Amino acid sequence: MSAARSFILVSSLACGLALTGTNPARGEVFLLRSGGRVEGQWLNPQRTQADDYVLRTFAGVQLALAGPQVQRVLATSDVQKQYEDLLHKSPASVAGHLQMALWCRDAQLLSQRKFHLEEIIKLEPDHEEARLALGYGRFPNGGWLKPDEYMLRQGYVKSAGQWKLPQEIEIEARAREFEVADKQWRKQLKIWLGNLDSKKYGGDAVQGIQNIRDPAAASAVADALADETLPKPVRMMFLDVIGKLPPGSALDTLIRLSIHDVDENVRERCLAEIKRQAPHRAIPVYIKELKSKENHIVRRAAVGLHVMGGLSATQALIDALVTTHKLVVKGNPGQMSATLGSDSGGMGGLSMGQKTQVYKRDVQNEEVLAALASIHPGVNFAYDKDSWRRWFLSNKSTVAADLRRGE
Repeated sequence: MSAARSFILVSSLACGLALTGTNPARGEVFLLRSGGRVEGQWLNPQRTQADDYVLRTFAGVQLALAGPQVQRVLATSDVQKQYEDLLHKSPASVAGHLQMALWCRDAQLLSQRKFHLEEIIKLEPDHEEARLALGYGRFPNGGWLKPDEYMLRQGYVKSAGQWKLPQEIEIEARAREFEVADKQWRKQLKIWLGNLDSKKYGGDAVQGIQNIRDPAAASAVADALADETLPKPVRMMFLDVIGKLPPGSALDTLIRLSIHDVDENVRERCLAEIKRQAPHRAIPVYIKELKSKENHIVRRAAVGLHVMGGLSATQALIDALVTTHKLVVKGNPGQMSATLGSDSGGMGGLSMGQKTQVYKRDVQNEEVLAALASIHPGVNFAYDKDSWRRWFLSNKSTVAADLRRGE
């Protein structure tokens, strides 16, 4: 290597080390058999072969390394001197820089290793070993790129240590804002509900609730509506508020309450609001509930389909005209009860303290029949499932055409 070339390389490397804040440390370098490296001041250079290597790191921590762990001990100045000697002898070629990079790797001179790898790709941009060692990858239609460069080209942004699309970051930011607003609304509703019976603050509380228009309040308002411990007029007030929020804000709660709420008036108001907002969203839920083990749920689901006009529910409604449910009859221990159809000739009799018994019974569901009659005016086979099914099969194309036109 020429003297001028050696000077340029050494000067470039020195500048690089200065920029990265890497300065040669004074002391010794303990090269480990595992490939690692520890630097510090050797405290027992007169050790015997059986003794540990004792050193104090530059952070002030005292360590003891077992003899077999250490492959070689070098003075820091020795490592630098060896490097500089090799650098002056090494040719400024791909092979020369590669040899230097490998030596630096073994000597744990990481900054110098990076310098030589970068020199390699300046001379041979497509050098695979150097590119991979520097953290590059070969990407389709992009050539050699570092992962961060590739992700940036794909339109990603690094957020909290993860690569995300700007749209994802925006959605997450809105979700966080929504979560904060939801907590604030829950806190405010708790205050207003606590003040409803107050002569001083009751009017303001009612007005505050009635004036809610923020979509971020929807979840808190829906939960208040679902609270069956609240007085009915208060719950109805929350229903009115939901009706003034953007459609769909509390739809899941409305659908659930239209089936499961204990108050019939609340169920009816929920059905009316669902009908106004998005009846198509409720129909699949009602169809599923037609298979409920609880007969009252089956009947309420049928009412929902009646209100929504669920043409797509025709077959499910036919199946639910008559449903089978368990009837639990609790016994009365210690008391006598009359029995009919006993084993003794079918005569009635008396028995003492019968246990709880479970019976199955078929139930004709009037609400289901009413829903079918409403959806298909002029067609009525009462509770005869077979007749309904034959009619449905023979008119399937007509029903399908009606579905395509919209319910």
